[in-house]
Amino acid sequence: MVLNRLLEIHRKFVDPVRQQTMAKAYAPIIRTILIPGCAYYIFTTLKHWREETGAALAILCSLSALTAFSFYMLRQYVLTGHSPSLRRLELSGLLINLLLYANVLTYLLIHFEQSKLVYFAMMAVIFSTTGVTLRTTLASVFLSLTTLYWFASGLSEELLGQYVSIGVATAFGSLAMATLLREAILQQIDARLLADKLAAKARNLADTDMLTGIPNRRAMFDKIDHLVDERRPFWMGIIDLDGFKGINDVYGHVIGDHLLRAVVERATASDMDGVSLGRIGGDEFIAILPGTMTEDEVRQVGDRSIEIVSTPYSVDSLDLSVGASAGFAHFPSMGSSSAQLYEKADFALYKAKSQFRGQCIVFDTAEDQEMKQAIAIERELRESDLEEELYLLYQPQYSPCMKRVVGFEALARWQNANLGLVRPDHFIRAAERAGHIRKVTDILFTKGLAELSKWPEDTSLSFNLSGQDISNQAFIMSLLGKIMASGVSPTRLEFEITETAVMSDLETSQAVLETLRASGCKIALDDFGSGYSSFEYLDQLPLDKVKVDRSFVRKVAHSETSREIVAGVIGLCRKLDLRCVLEGVETESEMAILTPMEPDLIQGYLFGRPMPAQEARKLLLDQVEDHSEDNEAAPRSA
Repeated sequence: MVLNRLLEIHRKFVDPVRQQTMAKAYAPIIRTILIPGCAYYIFTTLKHWREETGAALAILCSLSALTAFSFYMLRQYVLTGHSPSLRRLELSGLLINLLLYANVLTYLLIHFEQSKLVYFAMMAVIFSTTGVTLRTTLASVFLSLTTLYWFASGLSEELLGQYVSIGVATAFGSLAMATLLREAILQQIDARLLADKLAAKARNLADTDMLTGIPNRRAMFDKIDHLVDERRPFWMGIIDLDGFKGINDVYGHVIGDHLLRAVVERATASDMDGVSLGRIGGDEFIAILPGTMTEDEVRQVGDRSIEIVSTPYSVDSLDLSVGASAGFAHFPSMGSSSAQLYEKADFALYKAKSQFRGQCIVFDTAEDQEMKQAIAIERELRESDLEEELYLLYQPQYSPCMKRVVGFEALARWQNANLGLVRPDHFIRAAERAGHIRKVTDILFTKGLAELSKWPEDTSLSFNLSGQDISNQAFIMSLLGKIMASGVSPTRLEFEITETAVMSDLETSQAVLETLRASGCKIALDDFGSGYSSFEYLDQLPLDKVKVDRSFVRKVAHSETSREIVAGVIGLCRKLDLRCVLEGVETESEMAILTPMEPDLIQGYLFGRPMPAQEARKLLLDQVEDHSEDNEAAPRSA
């Protein structure tokens, strides 16, 4: 049974991982044994010095002193470090055994004492511990007990029989001790290896995105931090899918999850050496590229990846399409930390999504100041009292036919305690980028709705929605809930959208706008003519009004083409039963040119600049009074 256990231990022992772990576990045992061993042989050397003479003195003192010195050197210089190799540990154990054996053998050869033959049995027991490996233990025990038998063979048969019995008992005892010790160590090793395996599995789970199987945010940023610590150049890229949220909302999370896995499978299957891809969350991914790549090469890799993932997918019999935009920044030339690098890559991504959708944009160091300003605005958006600081100005929309103001456009303004008056395009863009836009919209809409309730029933309010606003159906429903709770008729509210706000996810935008229109609210397309496909949206979106971009209106005084375009749009809107607003009318000369075209509504400085709520109410009140005076004057003149 002992032999079987030894063979089982040997099979486990030959495993390289177990061998190294064995060395790590066994090294402290050997180092501990060497301390009393060294002290004992120093004492023995002194004892020989006092008791021995002549050749015996020289031999025994030299051998015991050599043993003490060897034990000291082994502990201090050989068996050092975190984990010595098993081979070094085995050779050290063998040397210890041979030195012990040599001391006892030499002493008995010079001074044979029958009573001290038991030392060989004691050494066999010690060898079961210091032998380290099974082969060293067996060889050392065999040598010690064979020498015992050799010495005992010169004694009487009775004593020989006694020493044979001692040797046999010692052999089994030594092997049993060696087995128990190594089995205990191996069990400890197995437990440690299992713990290490479970820890590695846990680390792998903690570092892996469970949906796609690629590294998650934590793993990627650990790698990025490691590269930063080692000062190794690299490119960080942030990739965001265009149109995924709409698919997820329309078809559900199951289809959305299948689509995400398909995107990752396609992206990781492409041949891009040295590129690491991970998922940050949602439909946003992060990539690490070699720092030796040039900006042009990074753009090529990014654009090729976007092209690959933008090819349509077949998911559960559905043909689905998503696009992608990407922003990249370089370490260390564009940022000295992972946080700085992420900010700049994210800034480049936002630029791609807002201005160059479907492309890869590399951060431009010339935009550093702009990015710092955007970050400062984002910080104030998080920390400031927006309820107190955000407010609206109202610009009139004038009807030449009715000769009065029929509505106002609500224009966002922000007076911040630290930044002062922040430009609307700056803080709206920053709010979109930082994910605060719906909070801003909610605050401003609440204020606009409260002001609208104070106006005459025939006056409307036009309110702007961002792309992020109309991409979230739950948020739009919350706005409708506010309208219902206010008691204001939904027909008095008009929501303005831009072409860029709907183009990223047309299907979702259509569904949300249909919901708004079904509630009674009006929908207006702002900046008509400034995009490349404005006429297409006239057919695809549920519109009530079109606002002609001010760039055309400003040119009517000196451009025949602009006059024809404006006249054409007015006529088209009339035929499509759409209201038409001409934006940016500032002078009487412009109005004189536009009047023959019979414009529906005019919005511009000529009929009113953006004004506070009090002035808007006063304008409406004066208008009502003027209208009453006209009505009173009419009978008198008759």
